[in-house]
Order: sequence, then C-alpha cells, then structure tokens
Amino acid sequence: MSLALWAVYPYLCMTLFFVVPFIRLRKRPFEFTTRATTMFNRRLLGAASLLFHWGIILLLVGHAIGIVGGVLGLGSWVHAFFWIGVVGGFMALSGSILAVVRRLAVPELRALSQHDDYGVHILLIAILSVALYQSVIQLIWGAAFNAGLWLASLFRFQPEPELMAGAPLYTQIHVFLAFTFLAYFPFTKLVHAWTLPVNYLVRPYQSMRTARRKFQRRFELALRTDTSVLTYSIVTVVALLLAVGLLLPTPGRPRGMAQAGTATSATTVVDLPGYALFLGSCARCHGVKGDGQVISKASPVFAVPPRNLTQGHFRFVSTTNGVASDTDLQHTVQHGLPAGGMPGFPFLSDDQVASLVQVIDHLWVDRPAPGPEIQAGPVPQFTSALVSRGSELFATNCSVCHGPSGAGDGPAAANMPVRPADLAAGKVKAGTDPTQLYYRVAAGIPGDAGAEMPSFAFLPEPDIWSVVAYLKEDVLP
Repeated sequence: MSLALWAVYPYLCMTLFFVVPFIRLRKRPFEFTTRATTMFNRRLLGAASLLFHWGIILLLVGHAIGIVGGVLGLGSWVHAFFWIGVVGGFMALSGSILAVVRRLAVPELRALSQHDDYGVHILLIAILSVALYQSVIQLIWGAAFNAGLWLASLFRFQPEPELMAGAPLYTQIHVFLAFTFLAYFPFTKLVHAWTLPVNYLVRPYQSMRTARRKFQRRFELALRTDTSVLTYSIVTVVALLLAVGLLLPTPGRPRGMAQAGTATSATTVVDLPGYALFLGSCARCHGVKGDGQVISKASPVFAVPPRNLTQGHFRFVSTTNGVASDTDLQHTVQHGLPAGGMPGFPFLSDDQVASLVQVIDHLWVDRPAPGPEIQAGPVPQFTSALVSRGSELFATNCSVCHGPSGAGDGPAAANMPVRPADLAAGKVKAGTDPTQLYYRVAAGIPGDAGAEMPSFAFLPEPDIWSVVAYLKEDVLP
C-alpha cells in the first residue's frame, strides 16, 4: 500500500497534470477560459478573488521555501514556511469559502455553475483545512522535512515511500489530497492558469486579445499562442522540480550495512549516510541538530516533549548500567513509544534503522559506553502458578508506586516527580511486549537525575517473569 500511495500514485497525478493540458488545448482550445462571472455580486467576488489569489501565491512561495529547506536541512527555512503557510493558508481558505458562498447565494451564478466550479473549491478547502489544523491546532510544523525529501526523491525518479510512510497522518492526508488536486486540475477551468498569467507579460495594454493568434494550434518561440505559452510554463515548472531532485546537494542514503556501521570518520553529522533519513523521519520532532528545540515540542499530540538526542537520557534500556545500547535505540526507532506520542518506523529496513542509530550516536555528546545486556531468556508459558507468584511480588514491590490495581495511584505516587505509569490503562510507553516488560522490571527506567523507576535486577529471573506474567494476564488491558 505504501508503495502504491507514495511511489506510484504521485507519478500518475503528475502525468495527468502535465500532459492533459496539451491534449485539452489541442482538442478544445476555447475551453481554456476562466468562465468569468464578474457581472454578479462583484463586491463579494473582489474580496474572494483577492484573498484566494494572493493566498495561493503565498502558499506557492512558502512551499518552495519549505521544500528546499527540508531537502537541505535548513530549520529556519522550514520555520519561515510555517508562518508563510499559515498566513497564506487562511487567506486562500477564506477566499475559497467566500467563492463557494457567492455561487450558492446568487441564483444567476448558481444556474451558470458547473461541477468543477464547486469541485476545485471543495478539494482546496479540504487540503487547506487539514494543513491548518495540523499547523495551528496540533503544532506539527516540521513535516516539510518529510515531504521535501520525499518530493526530491520523486523528482530524482528514485522514490523513497518510507519518508512519507513515516510522516504524521494529517501530513499524509494533506499530501494525498494535494496530488489528487493536481490530477483533477487540468480537467477544470483552472487549466487557464497555465497560459493566462504568463501572457500578461507580452500582451498589449488592452485587456482583450483577438482569437487570431490565441487559439492557433502551433508552437512558436514568441509568447503569442496559447500553445507556446503552455509549453514554456510546463517546461519551466518541470525544470524547477528536476532541479530540486537532481541539483540540490542532498546527503546520501544508506543502501547497505557497510555504509551504516556504528563507526565513522565523518567530521560532521551531515556527512553520515543516514542524515537525510534522519531529516525526513526525525527532524520534525527532534530538530535538525537533535536538540529537540522545535515548535512542535509543545504539540498536544505528545505526552512528553520529544527527547533531546544530544543529552542521551534515554529511558528504555536493556543494559546493566542504564545506558542505552544501539540495540535499545534500534528497538525504539522501529517500534516507537506509542504512549509517549513517538511513532514507530517498522517499514524501515534494518540498514536504514542502523543508519539512524549511527546519526543518534554522533549527536549524543560524550556518549558513555553501555553496559552488558540483561539476559531475559525465552518467554515462559504464563501458567496460573506463575501469575499467582507475580501477583504476590507485584503487591510487595510495585504497588507502592503503581497502586494495588496498577492504575498508577500508589501511596508513593503523589510525591514522585514523574507519575508512575497507569498499567491498568495500558499506558506503557515502551510497549507491552513481554521481553520489553522484563527489561523494564530488571533494568528499571533511568531518569535525568536518578531513576524514574528503580531496577529490580536483584530478583531471580523466574520471579521477574512471574511479574511479567501477572501484568500480561491480570493488569494490562
């Protein structure tokens, strides 16, 4: 599905966007028109037109800045795109809504309207609403890193669908609807945009032009026929898109384990083979430098702010000294922290995950060496005797913080800086896989200043498994 959505569908939409205008101009040249309705309710038309057209111009400029910034890893450019997009988005959305209201409110205009007069605005309103909701309400602003690098891969004709597969849901909806709009565009009256704006540069001061040259079905070097203007316009847009994909200096992408090892002689993080993947998958939350200094850290979709990767205070480890190993980091990247708001990236290959860990290792300042891995052994069968033993151990060792039912309301919880997990509600950030639960009991959860959860490594292995059995069978939903 990911391949079809993010590697096949975009090319289909772009093919229609660029090819159909030539066919339409050849077969039905007189349909290259705005079907102007300026004689009806001109005051409302003026407001709608100004808001819509200037909003679209701002959005085009903002998206260009955002795409280039996302490809080059320029956080300030992506930040600028956020504000330009918000202003332009509200302008275009207001203009589009006013245009629809005008068509519905004026009987004469309603009678003259065709399906695409409503269709283009319905699509645009949906596209703009999704983007503005994500930007203003959810405060997820760095999705240009996902989209920019993904678009660049399309323009290089080397699509990397995993970049969009790892994007937030609303980003995926926004991009899918935008490409659907591109496919629909040449079948609507908006197709006039390919010829009308450019012709203003060469036409006489009089606003009308004769049909003698306008509808000639031939190409000429001068900008006098619609065919020549359409050709110049499309060639210019295609050249700009190819420049993004082929000319901008993008970091390399990992293709094999030989490139994605933990050791590197690179002098900067940009030189690492996985840095482009880091930009496309991680920078929107953790920042270009991995320091977590992004607008989206205040997003309500996060239970906790995104981790500052440079400090290396990783909570969910499997080592005896509480320092995350590469294996711990790989597991977190692949599976995410669902209860904390971090998505998993199970669609990435092992090589790609290893390359991301290499980037994290580079960003982690003065990284200490991880201790030996705790040996959990195979998951045993959860018998009633094992569950019963786990219930006793939970009441003795765990209920003081997590409460007798695991709801995080134990007598010590009120005085703790971090509230214990509500196990009864399934709010386990590292997931409920039995082995991971074993690691949480045995290794504890290290914090910025002391342990958030102490280690119970003093318990024998069968006892730790009995606690896991009790959690899985009687506590976790």
